[in-house]
This record gives sequence, C-alpha cells and structure tokens, in this order.
Amino acid sequence: MRNFKNQLLIAATLLVAISVNAQDYLMTLKPLSASVLKIDGKKTTEAPLIENKTFSYMYKGGEVEVVFEGNSHYEFFNHKKHFIKSELIWTSKDECYMIIKDFNLPNFPFKAGTKMRMKITKIKDGYVHYKSTLGGRTWKGKMKESTIRK
Repeated sequence: MRNFKNQLLIAATLLVAISVNAQDYLMTLKPLSASVLKIDGKKTTEAPLIENKTFSYMYKGGEVEVVFEGNSHYEFFNHKKHFIKSELIWTSKDECYMIIKDFNLPNFPFKAGTKMRMKITKIKDGYVHYKSTLGGRTWKGKMKESTIRK
C-alpha cells in the first residue's frame, strides 16, 4: 500500500510539473517544428467570450500581460519591454486562431505567420481555462482576468 501511495505521489508531481512547464517547454521548440495549422471553420458572427479584456499569467517568475482587443492579441513580457502581437480569427465564441504578426521577444522559437489554436474550456472564478495547439504540441493553461488595460 505504501508503494502505491509513493507511485501516486510521483505521478501527481509529474503531472503538475508538466502542466506548469508547458509554456516553458513550448518556448524551447525549434522554429521548424511550428507546423502550419489549417483554420477549421469560418469566422463567427458570435461575440467572443473574452473580447476586449486583459489577463495575466506567470512565465519564468514574471507576470505576462495578455490583451484581447478587437481582432488583435498581445502578450507583454518584462514590464512591456518585449511583446508578441497576433491577429485573432474567432471561429466560435470560445475558439480562435492567433496568427503571429510581430514580436521582439528574445529567443522566440516561432516566426511571423505561425498559427496557434486556442479553445476556451471553462471560465471560473476570474480565470479563463484553455487548451492551445502550436508547433505540433497541445497543452492546457489558464489566465487570470485583470483590470489593467493596454
């Protein structure tokens, strides 16, 4: 029984480590591994669940500000010293594609034109939970809604 508890603890620790470091791992991918996603469906006429809102998440010990504004998406790193700017294409109220347009984030492994798919899975207690696919990898994450504006 004790061996089973130890195995369960190790498995739970690995699961947390994988989910916490998914964003970090993504940043280590080589540019060539960024596959081009086919945009499924057409643009929606429904209002997106997170239109014109600001969020944040932690990355490498720092807070990243995420802004959804109209058809644009921005991620600001290092107190807005670095950024990623993407065009948004909403295919439903809870799913979109982000197409990278510009960035100055050092060692960013993707290039302009790379597409990321994001599916909102839940909104609860001020957090947006999502599942994203980029560079042949899928991961889950969450962002906390913020009162900060761009």
